[in-house]
Amino acid sequence: PRARAAARRRKRDWVIPPIKVPENERGPFPKKLVQIKSNRDRDTKIFYSITGQGADAPPEGVFTIEKESGWMKVTQPLDREHIDKYHLFSHAVSENGKPVEEPMEIIVTVTDQNDNKPRFTQETFRGSVPEGALPGTSVMQVTATDADDAVETYNGVVAYSILSQEPREPHPHMFTVNRATGTLSVIASGLDRERVREYTLTVQAADLDGEGLTTTALAVIEIADINDNAPEFDPKTYEAAVPENEAGREVARLVATDLDEPSTPAWRAVYSILRGNEGGAFAIATDPASNEGVLRTAKGLDYEAKKQFVLHVAVANEAPFAVKLPTATAVVTVNVEDVNEAPIFTPPVQVARVPEDVPPGQTLASCTAQDPDKAQGQRIKYLVGHDPAGWLAVHPENGLVTARDHLDRESPFAKNSTYTAVLLAVDDGERPERG
Repeated sequence: PRARAAARRRKRDWVIPPIKVPENERGPFPKKLVQIKSNRDRDTKIFYSITGQGADAPPEGVFTIEKESGWMKVTQPLDREHIDKYHLFSHAVSENGKPVEEPMEIIVTVTDQNDNKPRFTQETFRGSVPEGALPGTSVMQVTATDADDAVETYNGVVAYSILSQEPREPHPHMFTVNRATGTLSVIASGLDRERVREYTLTVQAADLDGEGLTTTALAVIEIADINDNAPEFDPKTYEAAVPENEAGREVARLVATDLDEPSTPAWRAVYSILRGNEGGAFAIATDPASNEGVLRTAKGLDYEAKKQFVLHVAVANEAPFAVKLPTATAVVTVNVEDVNEAPIFTPPVQVARVPEDVPPGQTLASCTAQDPDKAQGQRIKYLVGHDPAGWLAVHPENGLVTARDHLDRESPFAKNSTYTAVLLAVDDGERPERG
């Protein structure tokens, strides 16, 4: 117990004041810092020394001590950003080299000077925000660091600000930055990608909480597209002609324009037929290459049934509208062209029962054909198309079938007592058709 008490008394005999050294001092060097004293120097001559970081350990020779006076000195300017604290030990020995004190720790604190300006982590920051974003919408964050002390001083406390905005429309201050965090956000309404696609901000970081050294960087903000523009037909009316009886025939190509970003769901068109297609005669689809609406016949049209169709076509986008927008419509008038169609026998197959001994010239049957092209007023002419035995004749105008020779039930042309022949009905159109 007496030894521990003696040790405590010896430690109390040390006089080690707190040591703080400003960085970047000009000198001259070596420069006195503090005088280390042991109260034992009243009883005997004391010699002082220091060991540790900055003395006999790297970086060596930064600190020295006068052997007899105990004056501790610094030999060169210090850099807090390199080493902010030095840990050393002071020693006191008598003339015969015997320690008179326990080694005492010395901590030299290097106090900060504002000798470092902030540095942005990037030269250019990039972010995006949807057009139409409301004030308060966060865009992105810019970040700068400062090597100086931000705990005990404001030397390393960085504050952010916006120096400029390009372009300066629709308002010169569309964005703001949180001075403490560097978060950029929208401050004014009116972001419109169709008007301004990109903003470039010059942002500043200043230490001393905005009053000290400064540096700048760029913040590039892309205005992202939303579907705030409805597609429009150009033109709004179309007229086309299509032959009857042709399914899958291209009728017309409808053109729609859109101010939104090309090749995005907000730009790609979707077409539909609102009215005039009650029978499902038409179909419309988007050409992915041109974004046009391709109108085609879904089935063959019949001129005699309907000569004209008036279709009302609408266009929208793949993406829903972000705001309430009107739906554009166009009117397509489709005129059906008459095509010369072959006459049709009614009935298509006729059976006549006659005795084999009928004389030549005897009427065997009467055939009738109708021309679907009623509006053309064409005349029908009847012909024998296939008569392998040469037994039949047909009147070209009234379709009466007569025997031109004796019929023979035992003839090889009669199969099971049945003779089959083919008659033709031919109209007198520009391109005659026969049935």
